Amino acid sequence: MLNVEKTSLGQFGEAELATLVQSRGWRSVLPSALTDQQLLLVADQLRDLLTGEVSGGVGCPPKAALSVTLLLLSKAGIPGKALTDLDMATLHEAMTIFCINVDHEIVSRMLQRRRVEKEPNLVQGLRELVRQRP
Repeated sequence: MLNVEKTSLGQFGEAELATLVQSRGWRSVLPSALTDQQLLLVADQLRDLLTGEVSGGVGCPPKAALSVTLLLLSKAGIPGKALTDLDMATLHEAMTIFCINVDHEIVSRMLQRRRVEKEPNLVQGLRELVRQRP
């Protein structure tokens, strides 16, 4: 029942991400704004990044999850130049916060439950992370 054939989901790489942001703005990458397919692909990409495993295989297109995480960090208050000097612990924590929110959105959709709060937890969590940076 809870099984998805990943090959049927298509792709969600940097090119698709750029098109999405250009056409609908940065809020289009928030979990509640993504399509089901995009949401599942981002969840899979985040797991690859967080575990160090790569499920995409050879020749897979650049992933969107890392770019989305960096975009969300910039919107949470990290200046663009500081993103290039971001330490791995902060990046890992940001991806974990994003992953939790993506997972929550997937479960909410599967159970057909409305989330009372859409992205405040994501945005607030990333802002807290930014504030705690040295």
